Amino acid sequence: MRERLLDMVDRTELNSVVIDVRDEGRMFFKTGIALADESHALKLAVARPDALFESLEKHKIWPIARIACFRDDFVPIQHPELAVQLKNGKIWKDRAHNSWLDPYNQKNWDYLAQTVEYALDLGFPEIQLDYVRFPSEGKSSTQVFPAKKAYASKATLNEDVISAFARFIGDKVHARKAIFSADIFGIISSTKGDEGIGQQLEKVAAPFDVLSPMVYPSHFARGEYGVKDPNRSPYDIVLKSLSDFKKRLPKVTVRPWLQDFSLAGVHYGAAEVQDQIRAAREVGYDGFLVWNSKSKYDESAFQVKGGQ
Repeated sequence: MRERLLDMVDRTELNSVVIDVRDEGRMFFKTGIALADESHALKLAVARPDALFESLEKHKIWPIARIACFRDDFVPIQHPELAVQLKNGKIWKDRAHNSWLDPYNQKNWDYLAQTVEYALDLGFPEIQLDYVRFPSEGKSSTQVFPAKKAYASKATLNEDVISAFARFIGDKVHARKAIFSADIFGIISSTKGDEGIGQQLEKVAAPFDVLSPMVYPSHFARGEYGVKDPNRSPYDIVLKSLSDFKKRLPKVTVRPWLQDFSLAGVHYGAAEVQDQIRAAREVGYDGFLVWNSKSKYDESAFQVKGGQ
């Protein structure tokens, strides 16, 4: 699969790949980080990082290290005191049965910082944080954050905690002369608040060099932005959503995540992907990322290298 994707990048306008270092608490590289090892979090996908980077360099590809932050299904099993809990002390889980690390806990910040440092040591020139937020998929009224009382700052708004965490990690990334980016909810550009997850747009954007809002048309509600069926109107919904980002963050580099997958009975192929790319470029954003959970992309959606 890797060779197929690298060949596609060679043939098209694409020039980067996003590589999971950590997701849902799983570590896909042998990091040697103590908390990961004792939590049995290793799911080895890259046995030879040196060979991976040699291949990426050969293909002239910019590698981006994706590190999912607070959603974690491994550490809470061994260390429930580090997790978001229920009032009875048991581990809180979202609707998808995922557990979460407590964003107030400095030990969790340090653990994620170790993961970031590992990725930088490997040679990744860009660190991309995902799930840099509080949990949203479940009853927030039942969430208990054990470390909240001891949190050093008087500012305990979710958006302030997430902003402080991002600055903490960003200082480490920038000290190593790397690019610092983040995946954020696409919908937060249309609200002044933080959607209850700590992603207030201006605050969450401040520490990062690049923002990647997930503006997947299938994820917008019917009628959002006045678009009757966003999933069937990829150009319209992406244009309207990204226009909000441009208006509120005129000086920020935005590189949106676009949809290259089918959901809810609506087929996505080259035309739908191209509609999203066209919308992003019309707003003024030249860069973009595309996602498919199975890494199966429609190559015909992208321009041929050196051509149209």
